[in-house]
Amino acid sequence: MGTYLKAIILIVVLLFLVTFGVKNSHFVQLHYYGNFLNWTLPIYGLVYICMVIGIAIGMIVGLYKRMALQRTLKALKKENMRLQERVKEEQREGENTPAPGEEARS
Repeated sequence: MGTYLKAIILIVVLLFLVTFGVKNSHFVQLHYYGNFLNWTLPIYGLVYICMVIGIAIGMIVGLYKRMALQRTLKALKKENMRLQERVKEEQREGENTPAPGEEARS
């Protein structure tokens, strides 16, 4: 079911992008920092470029956050293992230590 839903959403998005491009095919002049960059491109091209740049920036930020979370997870796993070992040691010591009433009987 999920595959069909993804396909339908993809088709709707592609139809939107194509119809947007057809309806906004007028050319615009893009001047960037004086005469350093002068571009003539259709409006839809400018919008698509901005979308791609935004997606790329979002992916980079997401990747950075994911890497930070992985480092935190690794540190927490290491601490968990250390604490589990400590609990096991304390349980072993508790088994070897006689109960308060046992020493007097021997």
